[in-house]
Amino acid sequence: MPAAPTPPLVLTFAPSDPSAGGGIQADLLTCASMGCHALTVLTGYTVQDSAGLEDGEAVAPEWIDDQARSLLEDMPVRAFKIGGLFSAEAVAAVAEILADYSAVPVVLHLGADPPDADDAETEDSAEEIMAATIELLVPQSTLVVADSLRLEQLVADGLLDLDSADETAAQALLRRGAAWVLATGLHQPGDIVVNTLRGGGDTAAEPAGEYRWPRLPGNFRGAGPTLSAALAALLASGMDVRDATAEAQEYTWQALASGFQPGMGRLLPDRFFWAKQGEQAAAGDEAAPHSTESEP
Repeated sequence: MPAAPTPPLVLTFAPSDPSAGGGIQADLLTCASMGCHALTVLTGYTVQDSAGLEDGEAVAPEWIDDQARSLLEDMPVRAFKIGGLFSAEAVAAVAEILADYSAVPVVLHLGADPPDADDAETEDSAEEIMAATIELLVPQSTLVVADSLRLEQLVADGLLDLDSADETAAQALLRRGAAWVLATGLHQPGDIVVNTLRGGGDTAAEPAGEYRWPRLPGNFRGAGPTLSAALAALLASGMDVRDATAEAQEYTWQALASGFQPGMGRLLPDRFFWAKQGEQAAAGDEAAPHSTESEP
């Protein structure tokens, strides 16, 4: 019996999130839901629950490099997704891998800071890790995904310089080498969430896309990881950035709209919402009355 066709392969770098709200577990669920197979490189161990992060420990950069290259030498990866990295050395290791596989599209998610270092003399600060990320990973990124408040904080912290008062943080990332930037408005006030896509070769141009979504009630974990993993899966499937951006947002909104609260903390996205909808539709069909009259 011949083997089934191999689904598109996405290689994700991320820490473990035992709650599966984010991290490598969220990437696995999202990629599988989008019809892709996720290959995983663990970048850190964390202690967290549905409420949030408590502690974490970095994986050695040598382990990150060895695991990624072992997978890349074995299987044809169609997209990279980069989540949390816990040291500047880990950032450098991933950057070297991306440079060696420069034809593969890269989705970089600029999420929350890593856990505070236990030993300031041996661990990098969050600022040092982000500075390395902007210097080494942003220029190699096909698409950078970040919340707009996160981008504003990078400017306030002096990690991202603006050329003028009119330049946005997203435009500054484009100037630093990113091909595209998707700035999400999840944490901005208002009943409508506005996400903005910029890029396509012109750092000063008007947004390439502006997407408006009704704000959902509740406090969620995992929106950013779900969105960025969905984008990587769609790029791995051959979709262009504009189309992937629209479809990944639709998928993420539906996953959040179907969110559930597994514990005492926040809501988590249901990445397989479509399976539940299919079951409900099938149940409705079975319950519907059927005519017993014969055809004339």
